Amino acid sequence: MALRVLLLICLSYLSTAVSAAEPDIQLQLNPVIYQRHITRMGKQGFAATDLSVYPGQRSERFAVLGIKQPESKDWKAYHGLDEKQLDTRLKQQATEGYHPLVISGYEKRGEPRFAIILTKSAAADSILKHSLPGNQLQSTLKSLKEEGYAPCQLDGYTVNDQTFHAGVWKKQNDKAWEATCQIPLNQFQKTFDDYTTKGFRLVDLCGFVENGTVIYHALWSKATGPEWICYYHLSPDEFQKTNQKQLAEEFQLTSLDAYSLDNQPFFAGIWEKVEPEKRVELPLWKSPDAIPMTGLDQKELASLDQSIKDFMMLHNPPGVAVAVSYRGRLVYARGFGYADKETEELVQPDSQFRIASISKPITAVGIMKLVEQGKLKLDSHVFDILKQYRRSLSQKEVDPRLKDITVQQLLNHTAGWDQEESFDPMFRSITFAKQVEKPAPTEIDDIIRIMLKQPLDSKPGERYAYSNFGYCLLGRVIEEVSGQTYEDYIQQTICKPLHMNETQLGKTLLEDRSEKEVKYHSNLRGSSVFAANLRKQVPAPYGAWYLEAMDSHGGWISSAPDLLRFATAFDIPDRSPILKASTISLMLDRPPGLAGFDEQGQPKDAYYACGWMVRPIDTAGNSNQWHAGSLDGTSTLLVRRLDRINWAILFNSRHGLDEKRLSSLIDAPMHTWINRIEGWPAKDQFKQN
Repeated sequence: MALRVLLLICLSYLSTAVSAAEPDIQLQLNPVIYQRHITRMGKQGFAATDLSVYPGQRSERFAVLGIKQPESKDWKAYHGLDEKQLDTRLKQQATEGYHPLVISGYEKRGEPRFAIILTKSAAADSILKHSLPGNQLQSTLKSLKEEGYAPCQLDGYTVNDQTFHAGVWKKQNDKAWEATCQIPLNQFQKTFDDYTTKGFRLVDLCGFVENGTVIYHALWSKATGPEWICYYHLSPDEFQKTNQKQLAEEFQLTSLDAYSLDNQPFFAGIWEKVEPEKRVELPLWKSPDAIPMTGLDQKELASLDQSIKDFMMLHNPPGVAVAVSYRGRLVYARGFGYADKETEELVQPDSQFRIASISKPITAVGIMKLVEQGKLKLDSHVFDILKQYRRSLSQKEVDPRLKDITVQQLLNHTAGWDQEESFDPMFRSITFAKQVEKPAPTEIDDIIRIMLKQPLDSKPGERYAYSNFGYCLLGRVIEEVSGQTYEDYIQQTICKPLHMNETQLGKTLLEDRSEKEVKYHSNLRGSSVFAANLRKQVPAPYGAWYLEAMDSHGGWISSAPDLLRFATAFDIPDRSPILKASTISLMLDRPPGLAGFDEQGQPKDAYYACGWMVRPIDTAGNSNQWHAGSLDGTSTLLVRRLDRINWAILFNSRHGLDEKRLSSLIDAPMHTWINRIEGWPAKDQFKQN
């Protein structure tokens, strides 16, 4: 029997701690022994927290999970209840303050029976539903969601070969949850990958057998929580061995499910990392004066120094580099805090950072240069250029709309891929490697070939939907048209003419970082994408995804001054050393349709042009432009303003203390701080670097 495993790690420092006591797990109890065990659990200070009943060879079998709790007496368990007895018991216990936690349905002598766990709570905020036919489950989920109820447990069971469903819902304000129901076993891995890629964590998994096929219900939430791991479709022996292994690694079972296939029991479980106590990240900085600064002191910009340090006090990033240009001059270049908080290495003004999606305007400018040279047209069909994929496109199962995608649509994020609606392929290295039966990580060519087998999420040109994959393709267009590698072309066309000497493609692993590159700080860990370390948990910035495959959409490292060399190249279009004024104008044009206009045909206040977000300032075509970037351990922002004041801000962490992206948090305040400055230094730091 092949061991089925799902892995995802999500760490929260504000989550409720899991009890450190080893749980009580029983997998194959008959009804009599189950009743005895339940009674014994209560006497020993355990509370039953999960329950699953499944068919056995002679009678039903019970799998039960008990957790050591100080208030273990405040729960009750019942089994063998018919529908009427269940409803009566629920009403009776509600008057005593007991409300449903778990329900499991099963068949006994051709009739439905139920086992439940109730817990005592002050508020009657739980709803139990049972005996739902298959066609009523989705409508029940939808209607209860509209009423503010989220499912915390679902169950599927069969009676006389007919499938029914049950579940427990709890009143919640947070609607960031999803339910994937009736997923066959052989499709569940894909569902898992899709949802974890979107940032969901698995909170409940229920398996049952319908017409000889294992079916899963899964509940997902975007709420933060401890590190977790899930294994499914395990034999009893596999489950026991897995549990012992997880206990040794300080993971504790929190969710248990059981079902029977061909008279053999199978089990699924979710384990969470044991935290000895609530952990709250302590502020790194004790006072603004304690935050180290590097770079040139300038009295005219002392207020900006103070504002950035105040920001760091509030949001607690380890380090940040900030550079500002004024009318083409580099007037401010500072490092704040630590490049590596463990060694207390300081951020320097020219420290290198992963710039993440600020790579996109660099790629877009590379494309526009080819257009300007007459080597490429914006309305060219992408797969007419990438001829190596023609055979893949000729397959019957391929979405025919792929052939219609243009270079312009890739630049505008209107090609039809929507990573919010489906998934982001650039973060599925392990899954894709399995699909192509190659060692992980997955290289770019294989990512493209896999994506050509996926249907588009919308018609090309129909609407805006941010797509890393679209810019991955643009990198390949550059290679095909220029005859150079993507990196060589960008270095030759953009970096060298602009003297961007600290700009290069980054590497995934810590040991491969550039000499001037900062260390990226993140509390998240994830499964390594490298074949030699599969199933090993690594810091997310250093191996939970494959940076080398992200070259043209998110793979560059750079310094804040280098990014301003790039930004200022377009300040005066007629004098740009990179592009002609007409090309710059074309690059910033408003896209047609729903990408640039609302459903009423009115121009949007801001739109995504070719590699830049654009906010028009007046009717003469003047605008501000910007782009942000975000990866685990990285948050970046590049802004170009109409008044020729530009700035680059690079953090070596993604989030502040409130778990919001640092680039978003500093965006509006930075405009305010800049607007308050009354005089700018005359010195041009570009000329000394």
